[in-house]
Amino acid sequence: MAASTEERRIVTVLFADIAGSTALAEELDPEEMRSLLARYYAIARECVEEHGGTVEKFIGDAVMAVFGLPTAHGDDPDRAIAAALTLRDRIRADAQLQGRLTLRFGVSTGDVVATRDETARDFLVTGDTTNVAARLQQAAEPWGILVSDRTVRAARNFEFGEQIDVVARGRSAPVAAHTVLGPRKAKARPRVRLPLVGRETDLAQIQLVARRTVNEKRPSIVSVIAPAGTGKTRLVEEFLGWLPHLAPDALVATAQCLPYGQQLTYWPMRQVILTLTGLNEDASPAQIRDAITTWLRDAGLEDAERVARLLAVTIGEAGTEGVDRDLLFVAWRTAMEATARRRPLVIVFEDLHWSSDSLLDLVEFVMQPRGEAAVLMIALARPELLDRRPNWGGGRLNHLAIALEPLPNEAISDLIRHLLDTDEPELVKLVSERSEGNPFYASELVRSYLEHGSLA
Repeated sequence: MAASTEERRIVTVLFADIAGSTALAEELDPEEMRSLLARYYAIARECVEEHGGTVEKFIGDAVMAVFGLPTAHGDDPDRAIAAALTLRDRIRADAQLQGRLTLRFGVSTGDVVATRDETARDFLVTGDTTNVAARLQQAAEPWGILVSDRTVRAARNFEFGEQIDVVARGRSAPVAAHTVLGPRKAKARPRVRLPLVGRETDLAQIQLVARRTVNEKRPSIVSVIAPAGTGKTRLVEEFLGWLPHLAPDALVATAQCLPYGQQLTYWPMRQVILTLTGLNEDASPAQIRDAITTWLRDAGLEDAERVARLLAVTIGEAGTEGVDRDLLFVAWRTAMEATARRRPLVIVFEDLHWSSDSLLDLVEFVMQPRGEAAVLMIALARPELLDRRPNWGGGRLNHLAIALEPLPNEAISDLIRHLLDTDEPELVKLVSERSEGNPFYASELVRSYLEHGSLA
């Protein structure tokens, strides 16, 4: 008999089902219906696995997928929503399906009991979280994605509609749910700022590179590589809070890469341009081109109009016909160097592992020193970046790689005591062991305890 183990985990469950499948089956030949389902299952598995999830089972014409098991990522709610959106788009566009399938989706985050068969390397997930995901899927409109309230609170990269109450069979109270509207267009919602613990050495390394960049006007790049939830963003927040002590006039811009919804190869650079030119998100193409030209002229560029047109191309504000990629790269490097000769320039790339290959090429090209310029790029990424680019940084002297490790027991315990605002040794020890040195997991466990009185 195969050995099995049980454990409690916080996961996000995605249910996808075909709306009107009974009527469709009556219309089609059984072989044709079987062929459509096989294609649907194949696309669903591909979308789920692309986003780090696992297909737990196919139930009739429904797909159940789990994010956070066997491997937790720290952003599993975002991954599940991104997988649902990707699946929706691919099913709609698939030539073989010819628009004959319509899907509904439900997503729920919470505690489950996972029973794993060690021999078969399979697992069974049970718990109310799976039931809620299934009920939300049943209540969703055709092509709609309904998500639980806890999923909304945990997701960072998407916009949601107003709360609706879903009446679910067998439950005494309605389920609070929200419809996914799409990827977040503006800044992420404010998050609780955790104290920085156990990262003093890493912070000092970034500060040292920044001093050299500013004092020697030497372009540099710092890559912070670590799994989700280990504190990459928090580390950079601390650095940016210190930066005015070194360079009060430094310009800081953020390029946020998203797991879904980037319409253009270089789309994250749009926010960089908006920040540097002082424009709002709803600026027109003409306003953006004019603002870029003014910015570059103020930076001292003689051919500001030509460079401005090339920058506008990369963010979709001008036509791309006949534009060579090398010219685009040179334009970006020219613009950054011109800006940084007057004021230090810091660009932070959030979640660079989600970027396009072309954007990675652009970052590496810009960081090939050509002259004196105080440009500092900070790339925050998960280890998946190194799977795509094993030689990221290329051994350059102006590149610093920082790999964040899980926090040691003393540091994670300090963080937990701060979050709990108390020092209960047994509780602190339990959260510390469950979090395995991951600050994000520790904060989620503490939140669960404060909201429900239990870590389970």
